[in-house]
Amino acid sequence: MELNPAGPELGDAFGMQLSDSLRLQRPVVAYVERSDGLITPSGSAQWLGDEESWPPAIRELLGNASGRVLDIGAGGGRHSAFLAGRSCDVTVLDNSPLALGICRERGIQECVLGDIGKSADLFRDSEPFRTVLLLGNNVGLLGSAAHGTEILRQLHEVTAEDALILAEGRRPVAVTEENHAYVTANRARGRLPGELLMRIRYRTTATSWFPYLFCDPSELALIAQPAGWEISDVEDFRYPGSPPAAPLLSYTAVLRKSGRPGTDAQSAG
Repeated sequence: MELNPAGPELGDAFGMQLSDSLRLQRPVVAYVERSDGLITPSGSAQWLGDEESWPPAIRELLGNASGRVLDIGAGGGRHSAFLAGRSCDVTVLDNSPLALGICRERGIQECVLGDIGKSADLFRDSEPFRTVLLLGNNVGLLGSAAHGTEILRQLHEVTAEDALILAEGRRPVAVTEENHAYVTANRARGRLPGELLMRIRYRTTATSWFPYLFCDPSELALIAQPAGWEISDVEDFRYPGSPPAAPLLSYTAVLRKSGRPGTDAQSAG
């Protein structure tokens, strides 16, 4: 067998994982690789499960959705399909072409290939969104404190005045041996402890490296405030199957507009 010293081929590893899971009709495992070399498994079921498999907190949060909806990082479109079935006008945004193909197969008509950091350019000329979804721990897609504020500024621009962001986040895991050096380096650089650089690997394919963020609700509030959003209705939860004694790391939250970015929002603090 020939060795590949250049490493994995760059491509749509996440979309390949989801497509294989649907084709094989069983869960398949990809791996999340952190920039320091730490590798952890990531199963496909969490991205494809129907509403019966969702935590009650997610179903409850989706009850706040109305009007024109933007599902950011939609993956297999499970939340979008749920809302489309309840007469919401849903647009999905993802940087995975294969994931968007799955969304179309699930009946989602408006599927946009692009990056969350380009939201304003992508949707500036379209009708404002009433609801934005950042589910599946997609608060992580904010990436960092500075990048997250800029993303939320852009979402402020393309949403209605009474818009809501329905968000799911995850707190950083308490410092463990493998995380200690990473967290220490983040703090030394003035970053949040849960800022990561990572990529997804599936079989012999990997995505490009991208920033990702684990943050607690208070950190999310500080990121959101300069962008004209305030956080409320925080609810901690565990995913089904988690040990009862496991720490409460996951949470849902609602973000509402609090003013114009950098003006009213700042003076309200």
